[in-house]
Amino acid sequence: MGSYFDFGYMLRSFPIVLSYVDTTLIITVVGIAIGFFIGTIAALIRIGKVTVLGKAVAVYISFIRGTPFLVQLFLAYFGLPELMQKVGYQGVREIPPLFYVFIVFSLHVGAYSAEILRSAILAVDKGQLEAAYSVGMGPVPAHTRIILPQAFSIAVPALCNTVISTIKETSLVFNVGVVDMMRKADLLGANSHRSLELYLDVAIVYIFLVLLVSKAAALLESKRVTIIN
Repeated sequence: MGSYFDFGYMLRSFPIVLSYVDTTLIITVVGIAIGFFIGTIAALIRIGKVTVLGKAVAVYISFIRGTPFLVQLFLAYFGLPELMQKVGYQGVREIPPLFYVFIVFSLHVGAYSAEILRSAILAVDKGQLEAAYSVGMGPVPAHTRIILPQAFSIAVPALCNTVISTIKETSLVFNVGVVDMMRKADLLGANSHRSLELYLDVAIVYIFLVLLVSKAAALLESKRVTIIN
Protein backbone atom coordinates (compact mmCIF):
# COMPACT_ATOMS: atom_id res chain seq x y z
CA MET A 1 0.00 0.00 0.00
CA GLY A 2 2.98 2.28 0.56
CA SER A 3 3.42 2.96 -3.14
CA TYR A 4 -0.17 4.17 -3.39
CA PHE A 5 -0.57 5.82 0.00
CA ASP A 6 2.15 6.97 2.39
CA PHE A 7 0.63 7.40 5.85
CA GLY A 8 3.93 8.62 7.24
CA TYR A 9 4.10 11.41 4.65
CA MET A 10 0.53 12.35 5.52
CA LEU A 11 1.47 12.72 9.19
CA ARG A 12 4.62 14.69 8.42
CA SER A 13 2.76 17.04 6.09
CA PHE A 14 -0.14 17.69 8.45
CA PRO A 15 1.65 20.38 10.56
CA ILE A 16 2.69 22.18 7.37
CA VAL A 17 -0.87 22.25 6.05
CA LEU A 18 -2.23 23.19 9.48
CA SER A 19 0.13 26.17 9.69
CA TYR A 20 -1.96 27.86 6.97
CA VAL A 21 -5.25 27.50 8.84
CA ASP A 22 -4.88 31.09 10.08
CA THR A 23 -5.70 32.32 6.57
CA THR A 24 -8.91 30.29 6.60
CA LEU A 25 -9.87 31.60 10.03
CA ILE A 26 -9.10 35.25 9.19
CA ILE A 27 -11.19 35.12 6.02
CA THR A 28 -14.04 33.44 7.87
CA VAL A 29 -14.04 35.85 10.83
CA VAL A 30 -13.84 38.98 8.65
CA GLY A 31 -16.43 37.69 6.19
CA ILE A 32 -18.86 36.68 8.93
CA ALA A 33 -18.43 39.86 11.01
CA ILE A 34 -18.91 42.28 8.10
CA GLY A 35 -21.39 39.98 6.35
CA PHE A 36 -23.72 39.73 9.35
CA PHE A 37 -23.63 43.51 9.70
CA ILE A 38 -24.51 43.94 6.00
CA GLY A 39 -27.18 41.27 6.31
CA THR A 40 -28.77 42.98 9.30
CA ILE A 41 -28.96 46.34 7.54
CA ALA A 42 -30.25 44.72 4.34
CA ALA A 43 -32.92 42.79 6.26
CA LEU A 44 -34.16 45.94 8.02
CA ILE A 45 -34.26 47.83 4.72
CA ARG A 46 -36.35 45.10 3.11
CA ILE A 47 -38.72 44.89 6.06
CA GLY A 48 -39.03 48.67 6.17
CA LYS A 49 -40.03 48.65 2.48
CA VAL A 50 -37.78 51.58 1.63
CA THR A 51 -38.64 52.02 -2.05
CA VAL A 52 -35.32 52.75 -3.78
CA LEU A 53 -33.00 51.07 -1.30
CA GLY A 54 -35.33 48.09 -0.99
CA LYS A 55 -35.18 47.42 -4.72
CA ALA A 56 -31.40 47.83 -4.77
CA VAL A 57 -31.04 45.40 -1.86
CA ALA A 58 -33.36 42.92 -3.57
CA VAL A 59 -31.22 43.03 -6.74
CA TYR A 60 -28.04 42.59 -4.69
CA ILE A 61 -29.45 39.57 -2.85
CA SER A 62 -30.79 38.01 -6.04
CA PHE A 63 -27.44 38.41 -7.78
CA ILE A 64 -25.42 36.88 -4.94
CA ARG A 65 -27.84 34.00 -4.38
CA GLY A 66 -28.20 33.38 -8.12
CA THR A 67 -24.52 33.17 -9.08
CA PRO A 68 -21.78 30.73 -8.05
CA PHE A 69 -19.36 31.93 -5.41
CA LEU A 70 -16.37 31.34 -7.68
CA VAL A 71 -17.89 33.62 -10.33
CA GLN A 72 -18.29 36.35 -7.73
CA LEU A 73 -14.69 35.87 -6.67
CA PHE A 74 -13.42 36.18 -10.25
CA LEU A 75 -15.59 39.23 -10.90
CA ALA A 76 -14.06 40.98 -7.90
CA TYR A 77 -10.47 39.90 -8.44
CA PHE A 78 -10.27 40.30 -12.23
CA GLY A 79 -13.12 42.71 -12.98
CA LEU A 80 -12.88 45.23 -10.15
CA PRO A 81 -9.20 46.14 -10.87
CA GLU A 82 -10.05 46.88 -14.50
CA LEU A 83 -12.89 49.13 -13.40
CA MET A 84 -10.64 50.91 -10.90
CA GLN A 85 -7.99 51.49 -13.58
CA LYS A 86 -10.55 52.96 -15.96
CA VAL A 87 -11.65 55.49 -13.35
CA GLY A 88 -8.05 56.60 -12.86
CA TYR A 89 -6.71 54.51 -9.98
CA GLN A 90 -3.35 53.14 -11.16
CA GLY A 91 -2.17 51.54 -7.93
CA VAL A 92 -4.58 48.64 -8.28
CA ARG A 93 -1.81 46.05 -8.68
CA GLU A 94 -0.50 46.93 -5.23
CA ILE A 95 -3.75 45.80 -3.59
CA PRO A 96 -3.30 42.32 -2.07
CA PRO A 97 -5.64 39.53 -3.25
CA LEU A 98 -6.90 39.13 0.31
CA PHE A 99 -8.62 42.52 0.01
CA TYR A 100 -10.84 41.25 -2.83
CA VAL A 101 -11.46 38.02 -0.93
CA PHE A 102 -12.73 40.00 2.08
CA ILE A 103 -15.06 42.01 -0.15
CA VAL A 104 -16.56 38.94 -1.81
CA PHE A 105 -17.00 36.96 1.38
CA SER A 106 -18.60 39.91 3.16
CA LEU A 107 -21.09 40.53 0.36
CA HIS A 108 -21.75 36.81 -0.05
CA VAL A 109 -22.45 36.25 3.64
CA GLY A 110 -24.43 39.48 3.78
CA ALA A 111 -26.87 38.38 1.09
CA TYR A 112 -27.56 34.99 2.64
CA SER A 113 -27.78 36.26 6.21
CA ALA A 114 -30.12 39.06 5.09
CA GLU A 115 -32.80 36.56 4.11
CA ILE A 116 -32.24 34.52 7.26
CA LEU A 117 -32.49 37.57 9.51
CA ARG A 118 -35.47 38.99 7.63
CA SER A 119 -37.43 35.83 8.34
CA ALA A 120 -36.26 35.83 11.96
CA ILE A 121 -37.22 39.47 12.51
CA LEU A 122 -40.67 38.84 11.06
CA ALA A 123 -41.02 35.89 13.44
CA VAL A 124 -40.68 38.18 16.47
CA ASP A 125 -44.05 39.22 17.90
CA LYS A 126 -44.97 42.62 16.46
CA GLY A 127 -46.53 43.55 19.78
CA GLN A 128 -43.06 43.87 21.30
CA LEU A 129 -42.11 46.61 18.87
CA GLU A 130 -45.38 48.41 19.54
CA ALA A 131 -44.76 48.11 23.28
CA ALA A 132 -41.28 49.59 22.85
CA TYR A 133 -42.72 52.55 20.96
CA SER A 134 -45.39 53.02 23.61
CA VAL A 135 -42.79 53.55 26.34
CA GLY A 136 -40.97 56.18 24.29
CA MET A 137 -38.25 54.13 22.59
CA GLY A 138 -37.22 55.18 19.10
CA PRO A 139 -36.89 52.81 16.13
CA VAL A 140 -33.13 52.30 16.54
CA PRO A 141 -33.05 51.38 20.26
CA ALA A 142 -36.25 49.37 19.88
CA HIS A 143 -34.67 47.20 17.21
CA THR A 144 -31.17 46.97 18.66
CA ARG A 145 -32.27 46.26 22.24
CA ILE A 146 -35.45 44.24 21.76
CA ILE A 147 -36.11 42.95 18.23
CA LEU A 148 -32.65 42.07 16.88
CA PRO A 149 -31.43 40.08 19.93
CA GLN A 150 -34.52 37.88 19.66
CA ALA A 151 -34.16 37.61 15.88
CA PHE A 152 -30.54 36.50 16.17
CA SER A 153 -31.57 33.96 18.78
CA ILE A 154 -34.20 32.54 16.44
CA ALA A 155 -31.75 32.52 13.53
CA VAL A 156 -28.90 30.74 15.38
CA PRO A 157 -29.17 27.38 13.51
CA ALA A 158 -29.38 28.98 10.06
CA LEU A 159 -26.62 31.50 10.78
CA CYS A 160 -24.33 28.73 12.01
CA ASN A 161 -24.94 26.90 8.74
CA THR A 162 -23.83 30.09 6.99
CA VAL A 163 -20.63 30.08 9.05
CA ILE A 164 -20.00 26.45 8.08
CA SER A 165 -20.56 27.22 4.40
CA THR A 166 -18.18 30.17 4.65
CA ILE A 167 -15.45 28.00 6.18
CA LYS A 168 -15.75 25.49 3.33
CA GLU A 169 -15.87 28.18 0.65
CA THR A 170 -12.49 29.49 1.78
CA SER A 171 -11.03 26.48 -0.05
CA LEU A 172 -11.64 28.40 -3.30
CA VAL A 173 -9.50 31.44 -2.53
CA PHE A 174 -6.36 29.80 -3.92
CA ASN A 175 -7.87 30.51 -7.35
CA VAL A 176 -7.00 34.19 -6.93
CA GLY A 177 -3.49 33.73 -5.52
CA VAL A 178 -4.18 33.54 -1.79
CA VAL A 179 -1.98 30.88 -0.21
CA ASP A 180 -4.22 28.93 2.12
CA MET A 181 -4.32 25.25 3.10
CA MET A 182 -5.56 24.15 -0.31
CA ARG A 183 -2.92 26.13 -2.16
CA LYS A 184 -0.14 24.84 0.07
CA ALA A 185 -1.35 21.26 -0.39
CA ASP A 186 -1.44 21.83 -4.13
CA LEU A 187 2.14 23.14 -4.18
CA LEU A 188 3.44 20.32 -1.99
CA GLY A 189 1.59 17.76 -4.07
CA ALA A 190 3.16 19.05 -7.27
CA ASN A 191 6.62 18.40 -5.82
CA SER A 192 5.98 15.15 -3.94
CA HIS A 193 3.31 13.59 -6.18
CA ARG A 194 1.47 12.73 -2.97
CA SER A 195 -1.68 14.81 -3.47
CA LEU A 196 -4.00 12.25 -1.90
CA GLU A 197 -2.24 12.40 1.45
CA LEU A 198 -2.11 16.19 1.38
CA TYR A 199 -5.75 16.68 0.46
CA LEU A 200 -6.73 14.27 3.22
CA ASP A 201 -4.79 16.50 5.61
CA VAL A 202 -6.80 19.47 4.36
CA ALA A 203 -10.05 17.52 4.69
CA ILE A 204 -9.25 16.62 8.32
CA VAL A 205 -8.67 20.28 9.22
CA TYR A 206 -11.93 21.38 7.57
CA ILE A 207 -13.85 18.59 9.30
CA PHE A 208 -12.43 19.67 12.65
CA LEU A 209 -13.38 23.33 12.05
CA VAL A 210 -16.91 22.39 10.98
CA LEU A 211 -17.32 20.16 14.04
CA LEU A 212 -16.26 23.03 16.29
CA VAL A 213 -18.84 25.36 14.76
CA SER A 214 -21.51 22.64 14.94
CA LYS A 215 -20.77 22.06 18.63
CA ALA A 216 -20.90 25.81 19.30
CA ALA A 217 -24.22 26.03 17.43
CA ALA A 218 -25.67 23.15 19.46
CA LEU A 219 -24.55 24.85 22.67
CA LEU A 220 -26.11 28.16 21.68
CA GLU A 221 -29.31 26.43 20.62
CA SER A 222 -29.57 24.55 23.93
CA LYS A 223 -29.08 27.79 25.87
CA ARG A 224 -31.74 29.49 23.76
CA VAL A 225 -34.22 26.69 24.46
CA THR A 226 -33.39 26.85 28.18
CA ILE A 227 -34.00 30.61 28.30
CA ILE A 228 -37.29 30.26 26.43
CA ASN A 229 -38.49 27.51 28.75
